[in-house]
Amino acid sequence: MHLYLSPHNDDVCFSVGNLVSRLGGHLVNLFTRSRYVAVNMELPSEERARVEFISQLRRREDQLFTEAVGVVRHDLGLWEPALMGREPFDLAGVEIEADALSARLMPFIYSMLPSEDNPDLASLYCPMGIGGHRDHVSTLLAIRNAFGTLHRRYTVFLYEDLHYASNPRARQDGVQRATSLFAGARLSAIVMPLNADESKRKMQLISLYASQHPHVPSIADFTPMSGLASGLHEIVWKISS
Repeated sequence: MHLYLSPHNDDVCFSVGNLVSRLGGHLVNLFTRSRYVAVNMELPSEERARVEFISQLRRREDQLFTEAVGVVRHDLGLWEPALMGREPFDLAGVEIEADALSARLMPFIYSMLPSEDNPDLASLYCPMGIGGHRDHVSTLLAIRNAFGTLHRRYTVFLYEDLHYASNPRARQDGVQRATSLFAGARLSAIVMPLNADESKRKMQLISLYASQHPHVPSIADFTPMSGLASGLHEIVWKISS
C-alpha cells in the first residue's frame, strides 16, 4: 500500500506525479481550505465565499488528477496559513503547528495500514520541505516526530518538492534541513528519470491544475535541479533507521 501526503492539492502531482501513476495508492491532501490562485480570474468579493469558491475549484482540479492516475483521494480540510493570519513562508511556531497536524494526521495514517497479520511494509511519501513553505515543513516535522514508530510499519520516503526544487539554492537548503532533522538515520536518493512519453504525460497532469499556472507550465520548473539526471525526473529519498 502506497500513501502520499500532499500539503496542498497540487503538490504530489507536481513532485511525483509519474511515480504515483505507476504505483497507485492513496493520496492524502492536508491544507485544502484555500484562498490562493495564481491566475487572474473573477472571484467572489466576500471572503468566506471566496475561500469556498477557490477551495472547491482546487478540489475539482485535484479530482481530475486522481481520476487520471487511478488513486483514492482523501481530504483533511485543514486551513492554509493565510486563513490563519500567517505568511506562507513564515516558520515561526511551526513546531506547534506540526504537533496540531500530528493530532489529525497520525490516526489517519495508522488507520490506513494493512492488518498486522500482513508482514509487508506499506510505503509513505512525505514532502521534503524544499522551499520552506510552512505547510510543507510542518508535514515533514510531523513525520519526523513520529518516525520512531512509523518506520516499524511503513517504509518512509521524502519527495523533493516541485516546483521549489527546480531552484538550486532552495533545493540545497531543503536537502540540508531534512538531513539535519533525520540525523542518525540514512537518507538515500532515488532518482527516477522520465522518458519522452512519461514527460509528456506528466506535463499533461500538471496542466490539470489550471488555477496555479499564470503561464503555460515549463518542464524546467518541474524537475529537481539535482545534476543527477538530464531531462525531466523525480527524486525521492528513502529513510533507513
